Amino acid sequence: MTRNRLYTARKQKGYTLKQVADHTGYSVGYISMLERNQKQPSLTALRRIAAYLECSEVWLIMGQSAEGGEGPAPAEENTSGRDYVMRKNHWIPMKIPEIDVDYSIFTPSSLPGGGHASMTGLIVHLKSGRWVTEQMISHASYDESVFLLKGELELHMDNKIYTIHEGDSFYIPRGMLHNYLNISPEEAICIVYFSKLIY
Repeated sequence: MTRNRLYTARKQKGYTLKQVADHTGYSVGYISMLERNQKQPSLTALRRIAAYLECSEVWLIMGQSAEGGEGPAPAEENTSGRDYVMRKNHWIPMKIPEIDVDYSIFTPSSLPGGGHASMTGLIVHLKSGRWVTEQMISHASYDESVFLLKGELELHMDNKIYTIHEGDSFYIPRGMLHNYLNISPEEAICIVYFSKLIY
Protein backbone atom coordinates (compact mmCIF):
# COMPACT_ATOMS: atom_id res chain seq x y z
CA MET A 1 0.00 0.00 0.00
CA THR A 2 1.48 3.37 -0.90
CA ARG A 3 1.46 6.18 1.61
CA ASN A 4 -0.47 8.43 -0.74
CA ARG A 5 -3.38 6.02 -1.15
CA LEU A 6 -4.17 5.63 2.54
CA TYR A 7 -3.17 9.20 3.35
CA THR A 8 -5.31 10.58 0.53
CA ALA A 9 -8.34 8.51 1.52
CA ARG A 10 -8.01 9.61 5.14
CA LYS A 11 -7.59 13.28 4.24
CA GLN A 12 -10.57 13.18 1.87
CA LYS A 13 -12.73 12.06 4.79
CA GLY A 14 -11.20 14.71 7.04
CA TYR A 15 -10.11 12.13 9.61
CA THR A 16 -7.12 12.34 11.91
CA LEU A 17 -4.79 9.41 12.49
CA LYS A 18 -6.33 9.06 15.95
CA GLN A 19 -9.85 8.85 14.55
CA VAL A 20 -8.86 6.08 12.16
CA ALA A 21 -7.01 4.28 14.95
CA ASP A 22 -9.90 4.60 17.42
CA HIS A 23 -12.51 3.36 14.95
CA THR A 24 -10.47 0.44 13.59
CA GLY A 25 -8.87 -0.73 16.83
CA TYR A 26 -5.28 -0.16 15.67
CA SER A 27 -2.69 2.19 17.12
CA VAL A 28 -1.86 5.62 15.71
CA GLY A 29 1.69 4.38 15.16
CA TYR A 30 0.47 1.39 13.12
CA ILE A 31 -1.74 3.55 10.88
CA SER A 32 1.10 6.03 10.46
CA MET A 33 3.52 3.25 9.45
CA LEU A 34 1.00 2.01 6.86
CA GLU A 35 0.71 5.53 5.42
CA ARG A 36 4.50 5.80 5.16
CA ASN A 37 4.78 2.32 3.63
CA GLN A 38 6.92 1.13 6.53
CA LYS A 39 4.62 -1.78 7.28
CA GLN A 40 2.26 -3.96 5.24
CA PRO A 41 -1.27 -4.35 6.60
CA SER A 42 -2.78 -7.69 7.47
CA LEU A 43 -5.77 -8.65 5.36
CA THR A 44 -8.06 -8.05 8.35
CA ALA A 45 -6.57 -4.59 8.90
CA LEU A 46 -6.87 -3.72 5.22
CA ARG A 47 -10.55 -4.61 5.16
CA ARG A 48 -11.30 -2.82 8.43
CA ILE A 49 -9.50 0.38 7.42
CA ALA A 50 -11.04 0.44 3.94
CA ALA A 51 -14.51 -0.03 5.43
CA TYR A 52 -14.04 2.87 7.83
CA LEU A 53 -12.64 5.15 5.12
CA GLU A 54 -15.46 4.05 2.78
CA CYS A 55 -13.06 3.31 -0.03
CA SER A 56 -12.27 0.17 -1.97
CA GLU A 57 -9.63 -2.08 -0.43
CA VAL A 58 -8.71 -2.88 -4.03
CA TRP A 59 -7.84 0.77 -4.66
CA LEU A 60 -5.68 0.85 -1.51
CA ILE A 61 -3.49 -2.02 -2.73
CA MET A 62 -3.42 -1.44 -6.49
CA GLY A 63 0.11 -1.35 -7.82
CA GLN A 64 1.55 0.20 -10.92
CA SER A 65 0.87 -0.72 -14.51
CA ALA A 66 3.63 -2.38 -16.50
CA GLU A 67 4.57 1.02 -17.90
CA GLY A 68 5.16 2.29 -14.39
CA GLY A 69 2.16 4.58 -14.05
CA GLU A 70 0.24 4.36 -10.83
CA GLY A 71 -3.18 2.77 -11.11
CA PRO A 72 -6.07 5.19 -11.48
CA ALA A 73 -7.60 6.88 -8.49
CA PRO A 74 -11.21 6.14 -7.56
CA ALA A 75 -13.58 6.75 -10.48
CA GLU A 76 -14.76 10.13 -9.22
CA GLU A 77 -11.15 11.40 -9.15
CA ASN A 78 -9.96 9.98 -12.45
CA THR A 79 -9.99 12.67 -15.11
CA SER A 80 -7.42 11.29 -17.52
CA GLY A 81 -6.94 8.20 -19.63
CA ARG A 82 -10.63 7.78 -20.48
CA ASP A 83 -10.98 5.08 -23.13
CA TYR A 84 -12.90 1.94 -24.02
CA VAL A 85 -9.66 0.01 -24.55
CA MET A 86 -7.18 -0.90 -21.82
CA ARG A 87 -3.90 -2.15 -23.27
CA LYS A 88 -2.13 -5.01 -21.51
CA ASN A 89 0.75 -2.76 -20.45
CA HIS A 90 -1.78 -0.63 -18.56
CA TRP A 91 -3.31 -3.51 -16.58
CA ILE A 92 -3.21 -2.79 -12.86
CA PRO A 93 -1.52 -5.44 -10.68
CA MET A 94 -2.84 -6.24 -7.22
CA LYS A 95 -1.29 -8.20 -4.38
CA ILE A 96 -3.53 -8.89 -1.39
CA PRO A 97 -1.73 -9.21 1.97
CA GLU A 98 -1.28 -12.75 3.33
CA ILE A 99 -2.54 -14.39 0.12
CA ASP A 100 -0.13 -15.68 -2.52
CA VAL A 101 -2.41 -14.83 -5.44
CA ASP A 102 -1.70 -12.49 -8.36
CA TYR A 103 -4.48 -10.29 -9.70
CA SER A 104 -4.51 -7.82 -12.58
CA ILE A 105 -7.39 -5.45 -13.34
CA PHE A 106 -7.90 -5.24 -17.10
CA THR A 107 -10.94 -2.98 -17.37
CA PRO A 108 -10.90 0.84 -17.28
CA SER A 109 -12.67 2.86 -14.61
CA SER A 110 -13.34 5.99 -16.66
CA LEU A 111 -14.87 6.11 -20.14
CA PRO A 112 -14.99 8.73 -22.89
CA GLY A 113 -17.54 11.48 -22.37
CA GLY A 114 -17.18 11.47 -18.60
CA GLY A 115 -18.77 8.06 -18.08
CA HIS A 116 -17.68 5.45 -15.56
CA ALA A 117 -17.49 1.69 -16.01
CA SER A 118 -20.17 -0.38 -14.26
CA MET A 119 -18.14 -3.60 -13.92
CA THR A 120 -14.60 -4.68 -13.10
CA GLY A 121 -12.64 -7.41 -14.87
CA LEU A 122 -9.63 -9.19 -13.39
CA ILE A 123 -7.33 -11.99 -14.40
CA VAL A 124 -6.34 -14.21 -11.46
CA HIS A 125 -3.27 -16.46 -11.31
CA LEU A 126 -3.68 -19.05 -8.55
CA LYS A 127 -0.81 -21.37 -7.63
CA SER A 128 -1.36 -25.09 -7.12
CA GLY A 129 -2.83 -25.89 -3.71
CA ARG A 130 -3.80 -22.27 -2.98
CA TRP A 131 -7.18 -20.79 -2.05
CA VAL A 132 -8.20 -17.53 -3.70
CA THR A 133 -8.75 -15.95 -0.26
CA GLU A 134 -8.03 -16.85 3.36
CA GLN A 135 -11.60 -17.76 4.35
CA MET A 136 -15.15 -18.07 3.03
CA ILE A 137 -16.21 -14.56 2.00
CA SER A 138 -19.19 -12.84 0.40
CA HIS A 139 -19.60 -9.60 -1.52
CA ALA A 140 -22.33 -7.40 -0.10
CA SER A 141 -22.86 -5.13 -3.09
CA TYR A 142 -21.91 -7.00 -6.26
CA ASP A 143 -22.15 -10.36 -8.03
CA GLU A 144 -19.13 -12.25 -9.34
CA SER A 145 -18.74 -14.33 -12.49
CA VAL A 146 -15.70 -16.58 -13.04
CA PHE A 147 -14.44 -18.38 -16.15
CA LEU A 148 -11.68 -20.97 -15.62
CA LEU A 149 -9.21 -20.49 -18.44
CA LYS A 150 -6.66 -23.03 -17.18
CA GLY A 151 -6.45 -25.64 -14.41
CA GLU A 152 -9.01 -27.21 -12.09
CA LEU A 153 -10.74 -25.74 -9.05
CA GLU A 154 -12.68 -26.92 -6.03
CA LEU A 155 -15.44 -24.36 -5.55
CA HIS A 156 -17.12 -23.95 -2.16
CA MET A 157 -20.43 -22.07 -2.19
CA ASP A 158 -22.42 -22.01 1.05
CA ASN A 159 -22.61 -25.74 1.94
CA LYS A 160 -21.97 -27.09 -1.56
CA ILE A 161 -18.72 -28.16 -3.20
CA TYR A 162 -18.22 -28.27 -6.97
CA THR A 163 -15.32 -29.40 -9.15
CA ILE A 164 -14.67 -26.80 -11.85
CA HIS A 165 -12.84 -28.00 -14.96
CA GLU A 166 -10.95 -25.97 -17.55
CA GLY A 167 -13.49 -24.14 -19.71
CA ASP A 168 -16.22 -24.19 -17.01
CA SER A 169 -17.66 -21.04 -15.48
CA PHE A 170 -19.61 -20.21 -12.33
CA TYR A 171 -21.70 -17.38 -10.93
CA ILE A 172 -21.63 -16.10 -7.34
CA PRO A 173 -24.60 -13.92 -6.29
CA ARG A 174 -23.97 -11.09 -3.86
CA GLY A 175 -24.19 -12.18 -0.24
CA MET A 176 -23.24 -15.82 -0.96
CA LEU A 177 -20.33 -17.26 0.99
CA HIS A 178 -17.68 -18.72 -1.30
CA ASN A 179 -14.03 -19.61 -1.79
CA TYR A 180 -12.15 -21.72 -4.33
CA LEU A 181 -9.02 -23.84 -4.29
CA ASN A 182 -6.65 -24.74 -7.13
CA ILE A 183 -6.60 -28.56 -7.07
CA SER A 184 -4.57 -28.96 -10.26
CA PRO A 185 -0.79 -29.51 -10.22
CA GLU A 186 -0.27 -26.37 -12.31
CA GLU A 187 -1.15 -22.73 -11.95
CA ALA A 188 -4.84 -21.99 -12.47
CA ILE A 189 -5.87 -18.91 -14.45
CA CYS A 190 -9.33 -17.37 -14.03
CA ILE A 191 -11.12 -14.49 -15.70
CA VAL A 192 -13.27 -12.76 -13.08
CA TYR A 193 -15.93 -10.07 -13.49
CA PHE A 194 -17.53 -8.09 -10.67
CA SER A 195 -20.89 -6.48 -11.42
CA LYS A 196 -19.75 -3.04 -10.24
CA LEU A 197 -16.71 -0.82 -10.38
CA ILE A 198 -14.62 -1.69 -7.33
CA TYR A 199 -11.75 0.78 -7.75
